[in-house]
Amino acid sequence: MRLACQTAVVTLVVVMDHTVVWAVGEFSLFPQVLGMWAMPFTILFVITIVNAFNLIDGIDGLAGGLALLALGALAFFARQTQLCEVILLYLGGVTGFLLFNLPLTLNRRVRIFLGDAGSTSIGLAIAIFGILLSQGETPRIAPVTGLWLVAVPVFDLFSSILRRVLAGKSPFEADHSHMHHVLVDGGLSRRRTLAVLLFMGVVFGGIGVAGENLGVSDGASLLFWISCGVLFYQVMRRPEWLIRCASRLQSPAWLIAPLDATKRTQVLGADELPSG
Repeated sequence: MRLACQTAVVTLVVVMDHTVVWAVGEFSLFPQVLGMWAMPFTILFVITIVNAFNLIDGIDGLAGGLALLALGALAFFARQTQLCEVILLYLGGVTGFLLFNLPLTLNRRVRIFLGDAGSTSIGLAIAIFGILLSQGETPRIAPVTGLWLVAVPVFDLFSSILRRVLAGKSPFEADHSHMHHVLVDGGLSRRRTLAVLLFMGVVFGGIGVAGENLGVSDGASLLFWISCGVLFYQVMRRPEWLIRCASRLQSPAWLIAPLDATKRTQVLGADELPSG
């Protein structure tokens, strides 16, 4: 039912607004222009980004923080355009939300959460902004650059699906296979897990921005992106070394403080909610 509703909404946006991925970049192995496959590819792509942000919303500040990084990079590429103004407005909204969602000392008594509506709308907006910037006669970014900006949610989505399939489970079955679950279950605190994943978002986004500015070919950028995805999956399978490294880092107690045991609220991600 969820996928059916998402497909209907995304199809409406793509068809009514003509926001379509017509070209995917300059590659030698497959055509640059999608032609008749452009519309279904766009719908599938947007649904993927929507669910990637929806499913990574498992700990405070994670989905919003990754969205902030992606929107900031998109605004940088869209500078001096009317679209940049729209992205900055959305960026401001996400920033205001994070003031009451990040696990900070100042907001420990007042906390708000995205929920399904918030996380899916963020994914939809980022996907549409990325398409608008990467298509047209004078695109601002290569399509593969947009993939770098959403690398963590997308890697997490496909890694979780692959783990479920290899375990003989349904890819839609809820479990604790997401990276933030793996790190927390491995003994890493939620605050350190947030810091690790946001750092990954900064690194991947930085690679995308650098590659775009340096003129790295689409083929090389995509191949490296896929390689990072494979590495992400391997880390998810064997996270011990990452947990050990993150555990040794100095905790910024002056900035982030844990909630009192009696006031702590644990919020499950969208795919963890019990049925009914």
